[in-house]
Amino acid sequence: MLTSFAYPFANFFQPGVFWPETADFKPLQVIAMLALLATLGRKSTYDRMAAVRHPSIKWLLAFLCIQAISVFRTGFSSILSEFGFWSVYALFVLVSLRIITDPATLRRYGWGMMCGSLWIVLWGIYAVFAGLEGENGGRAGAYGMYENHNDYTFIIVQTLPFFYIYWRNEQGFLRRMFLLTGFLGCIVGVFLSLSRGGMMALVLEFALIVIYTMKPRQRLIVLPLVAALGAAAISYQYLKRAQNQGDSYTAEDAEASRYELWEAGGEMIKQHPFFGIGSRSFGEYANDYGEISHDNLGKNSHNTYIEVTATSGFFGLICFFGMLRRTLRELRGPPPGPATPWEDQTRKATLIAFYTILFRSFFDAKSWDYSYYVLIVIAVAGGTMLRARAAAAAAAPPPDEAAAGLPPELPPTNHLTT
Repeated sequence: MLTSFAYPFANFFQPGVFWPETADFKPLQVIAMLALLATLGRKSTYDRMAAVRHPSIKWLLAFLCIQAISVFRTGFSSILSEFGFWSVYALFVLVSLRIITDPATLRRYGWGMMCGSLWIVLWGIYAVFAGLEGENGGRAGAYGMYENHNDYTFIIVQTLPFFYIYWRNEQGFLRRMFLLTGFLGCIVGVFLSLSRGGMMALVLEFALIVIYTMKPRQRLIVLPLVAALGAAAISYQYLKRAQNQGDSYTAEDAEASRYELWEAGGEMIKQHPFFGIGSRSFGEYANDYGEISHDNLGKNSHNTYIEVTATSGFFGLICFFGMLRRTLRELRGPPPGPATPWEDQTRKATLIAFYTILFRSFFDAKSWDYSYYVLIVIAVAGGTMLRARAAAAAAAPPPDEAAAGLPPELPPTNHLTT
């Protein structure tokens, strides 16, 4: 079914941004509606409502609602406006769970996510060499949600584990070449972004790949090599960023800048602990809660966890951590049912990407990045399918009885009860 590939591809391709003349038609919402219509009457191999009832999804929907409620101080119209912004993510998650009906559609969904992401990654690389970086000043970034060079690295660390793990296990030549291109493109994209946080996240991701995909003896050899090469790569990134910035903005300036914003965020949390100052309004109000230098005016907190707490309070943070914790619980440990090799690879890639996104979030404020939501969809849909398969296997009659056409053995009856 093409829908399961096209829907995630379109969300990362961002047609309304790539073709601004289509933005007024809200193409992503139109595509979502078409995806729903295409799946009407289509049966699923598992209970899709069980996926919607998954704790990760419940926490996710609660988090999105808290974001809208958090702006209550500025009136009901602000709540409606904020609900309109965050409802796009609720729609994305619910439509995704609707169109994923079996392992085959989940696989196509993953490929759609990877292809759409690779378009953004390669566009960012092309933009550097074509001189299209805009305000990034020689640093790789694409457009829309990934225009900023720091934001650009989110989509890279989101998809790199999938490219690598699938490449290791793929047999077809053309697919292997495509996956290898994606893997190498992600590495090049991080280097060209000159993002220091992005480079640290990339090094962590390679370490996680080694831990989760290699045998213990191999880890002993490869992990020290990753550490050494990673330290060199981070040093290189700091050097190239300094050369790019010149004397106007050093690494020390960047560190002081973040502390300045974090302190303002801490003050927001103290004064508004329950619902924060209002979703997506950190940059607007930061100067009221600390001494913000001219270069930092209007900027976010550069830390997702501080940003979430400062703008939506502890209610927002609890819901945010709830969806993260339950997703990790879904992915960690053995599969909840009999898994094919591809499903096992997907679980590993999703877990590695999710851990890396959580680390990357310490250095940029991106609670509205699609990385969280697409990885949660893959984790929840895959886990729910495996549990359904395990339940079906447990309910099936033993092989000898099934072959004989006999009903499964009934439990013994206690004749002493009436």
